[in-house]
Amino acid sequence: MPRLTDAELRATLAAAVRERTAVRVTRRIRKAASIDGYVVDVGRAWLLVAVLGDDIRLDGWTAVRLSDVRRVRERVDESAAFYRAALTARGEWPPGPPSSTGSLDLDDVGGLVRTAGAAAPLVTIHVEEDDPSVCFVGRPERVGPKNLRLREITPGATWDDTTTRWRLRDLTRVDVGGGYEDALALVGGAPPA
Repeated sequence: MPRLTDAELRATLAAAVRERTAVRVTRRIRKAASIDGYVVDVGRAWLLVAVLGDDIRLDGWTAVRLSDVRRVRERVDESAAFYRAALTARGEWPPGPPSSTGSLDLDDVGGLVRTAGAAAPLVTIHVEEDDPSVCFVGRPERVGPKNLRLREITPGATWDDTTTRWRLRDLTRVDVGGGYEDALALVGGAPPA
């Protein structure tokens, strides 16, 4: 399937934001998961989706690189109306940005990681071109022009003693505010000083 042109992609995403339509975002990264939800913002380099969980609840936000997007398919079947009705009944409609101060910085990856770290206690980063099945959850401690220092938290909610270094250009997806991250933050508490 050919990749959308930049103009086609931006027009599709602008319509999805404006009309608040449920979408599935498919990317070119081999074996990377599709993302179902509502596009809430688009920047110069990244787009932000309010994730629709399998339990028909909003489950945080996922930012993905625009350059990786292969297809954005609108959900216009009866399921889309059901999703909206369920989210409305749960008080989760309309989906918005993760921060009361506005959306995340979607113009460059460094700004994205900084604003995601300010919006929530934990951030999940993905380097899907290496392995789409692995992610790293933690607290950004330093974001430089090329690298990120992340204080990781284990799946058992224990903080690592040291930080890991990630090249910003390798990040393909950043998640924030999901139920898993919230549970880790609740149990793990604040990272060590």
